[in-house]
Amino acid sequence: MEKKESTEFAVWVAGLILGGFALLVLLAAYFLPFSLESLTYDCWIHKRSGIYCPGCGGTRAFFAILHGEFITSLFYHPVVPYMGILYAVFMLRGAIHYLSKGKYPFMKFRLGYIYTAVGITIAQFLVKNICLLVFHIAWMK
Repeated sequence: MEKKESTEFAVWVAGLILGGFALLVLLAAYFLPFSLESLTYDCWIHKRSGIYCPGCGGTRAFFAILHGEFITSLFYHPVVPYMGILYAVFMLRGAIHYLSKGKYPFMKFRLGYIYTAVGITIAQFLVKNICLLVFHIAWMK
């Protein structure tokens, strides 16, 4: 196994572990007698400055996806469903690659994925704060 292949495999295994953790969170959300949302805390930056930080809405977006509310997740923080789709494609392509013994190529990492995520984060940060500061529309309550 060449170095690039072993790195891709290590990242894919880390993705499997992350997926297992997400499944545990999903099971906990279903079986626990209280809501996982009650364990979240307020954004420190928003609480002190009154503006939304670039990460504001990320936790809500994650919980919305766990509840199957994809559109709501896009509303709270669009980078969360974007990364979820990227994760699913990466894991599927990795599984196909390893099950086919390399017949089908592994998903290649492209810097554009990161630039897209950063662009989405900056855009949602600007839109939320323009709505809040200019039009007095609170994006999240």
